[in-house]
Amino acid sequence: MNFTMVFHYKKLGELVAIVGGGTPDRRKPHFWNGDINWISVKDLVDDSISSSLETITREGLEKSSAKLIPKGNIILPTRMALGKVAINQIDVAINQDLKALIIKDNSQLDLYYLFYFLKSKSSFIESKGKGATVKGITVSLISDLQIPLPPLTLQKKIASALGKAQELINKRKAQIEALDQLTQSVFLEMFGDPWINPKKWRVKKIKEVIKNKPINGFFAKNEQYSDKGNAKIIWISDFINKRSANIHGLKKVVATEEDIKKYQVKYGDILFCRSSLNVDGIGKAAYVPEFPKDENIIFECHIIKITLSDEVLPEFFQVLSETKFFRNQIIKHSKTSTMTTISQSGIMECSIIVPPVQIQNQFLQILKKIEYEKQKLQNSLSLLNDNFNSLMQQAFKGELFND
Repeated sequence: MNFTMVFHYKKLGELVAIVGGGTPDRRKPHFWNGDINWISVKDLVDDSISSSLETITREGLEKSSAKLIPKGNIILPTRMALGKVAINQIDVAINQDLKALIIKDNSQLDLYYLFYFLKSKSSFIESKGKGATVKGITVSLISDLQIPLPPLTLQKKIASALGKAQELINKRKAQIEALDQLTQSVFLEMFGDPWINPKKWRVKKIKEVIKNKPINGFFAKNEQYSDKGNAKIIWISDFINKRSANIHGLKKVVATEEDIKKYQVKYGDILFCRSSLNVDGIGKAAYVPEFPKDENIIFECHIIKITLSDEVLPEFFQVLSETKFFRNQIIKHSKTSTMTTISQSGIMECSIIVPPVQIQNQFLQILKKIEYEKQKLQNSLSLLNDNFNSLMQQAFKGELFND
């Protein structure tokens, strides 16, 4: 028999202090490069924060609205990257796009219980974002969240169970990362470091190895998304940090025949991320895998598509795009303001090595074996993520433990 515990609920704002931040004046160099870690949304790449991309001085902190947050608190964005949540493992100052949630009474609310509760609300928080270009939420949305409040001992028990499930996910991710590193090792063994080019391969700019002009993707209005749509659309999230674009479970969109013809992808096309919250995402590439010929698949406006000539295999190109040689060029040609962006011309000016196709094919055969093993791990990771999400939902409905 399934038992559901009856939880007492409270508004989150009654249990935590919500603290905002700011950015010191960038026109004053003496405010920057100090000994205080200063974070923005760009630093929220994991569940914990143990370093920062930028630092500020004590004067920069005191003469701005930036706030110093002691280690061991919840950090979440209210603008951009909505739904993310992390715990700072070091003292940090935060900018205006972030909020710190500081527990008022640790005898009432456990830090990691709160962390996993907010993780369980990730999709909800993301869905509430408003804004034409950059999505944001209000502080009141966070403050008004109703959090179930069982006894502290049960909170810790729930957090521990979810933590163990998260550990399994992290281990599987580490195994996948190890296979990615193996791919890079094989690449370097066969082709050498592209920066040094010890094997003297031909070097060409991307604009010299494409069949036609690159194009930016399709801008779909909200009302065009429909389960009855006549095309499927690839988003950056469908390929970022993946070798090939995920063409399963794509959103459907209503598009004209002209749009489908212009923005349609086919096997082997290379897709680039052209705008990102940080330089780590900008210019990330993936190739389009094979898919049924009767499928109309197009790509969205934050993506640039190129079609390579026959002298460069898409799988080879994609692995090459992960090397420091290529990433440094992408960063050099990108621009950063609110978002980091790269233009078509920026990508076209990047150089690549072009070994003979038969050698690229030899690499491809090895890559296929590695990717086969990686896919098995990806399938396992997907199941672990599903299980984790199910556990979170049970936990905060009072269904995880019966005592």
